[in-house]
Amino acid sequence: MIVDLHSHLIPGVDDGAQTLEDSIQLARIGQKEGVQHIVLTPHHRNGQYINHKHEVIAFAKQLNLDYEQAGIKVQVYPGQEIRLTQRFMDDFYNDDLLSLDETGKYYLIEFPTAKVPDFAHGILSQLIELGITPLIAHPERNHQLAANFDDLYKLIEMGCLSQITSSSYVGLYGAKLQEIARKMIQANLVHVIASDVHHVDFRPFNMRAAFSQLENDFGQEKVNYFLQNAKDIFNGDPVQALTPLHTKVKKKKRFFGLF
Repeated sequence: MIVDLHSHLIPGVDDGAQTLEDSIQLARIGQKEGVQHIVLTPHHRNGQYINHKHEVIAFAKQLNLDYEQAGIKVQVYPGQEIRLTQRFMDDFYNDDLLSLDETGKYYLIEFPTAKVPDFAHGILSQLIELGITPLIAHPERNHQLAANFDDLYKLIEMGCLSQITSSSYVGLYGAKLQEIARKMIQANLVHVIASDVHHVDFRPFNMRAAFSQLENDFGQEKVNYFLQNAKDIFNGDPVQALTPLHTKVKKKKRFFGLF
């Protein structure tokens, strides 16, 4: 069973599926790849989209009905991909944020593309003190973290987890990004593979391909580890994370080709 913790399948609410037909087509593909449970994580407060908690819950309920009517057995659940802004804790205490699990232990956190905000550690520390585990979305696509693994190491050491995108790891976004993702996995800086699915062609599921690549690179034990971590997060259970390796990558002046 594959649990996908990062998806953009709600029609028309962000840059993911634009119509119900798009969403149904994507869900069929996910089902064929062995995905059975999908957390819906529309962008929230990324500067372009706002998806409030109550709205996402309603969308998820309707989408499950739509999938059932279409003969799709995949189940979807409400969540958010939450951009880390200085309003994060206000939204949290105002009960406008959705976790990846029903227990409220895991939240999917997105950084701006270029860097990790200066205020990030302060907010993440507050969450960790509350017993919450931030799951950092696609660190391989963050310029700062991709250029310097030591910064990601510090986030993992403080109590965060991280998730790479399946299409990054299989090379859809280029060889450079694929190699960064592989090295992050090798250094035990990644805990989950998720699709971040948006589009059939440009940002597909690629979950089957990613786990095949993972088995080729690191063996079946690593595949089992990633599958179990996703299930544990989904269920609100503790993740038995491997010890991260303190690996520094030579910094580059500029980083192209990432988003």
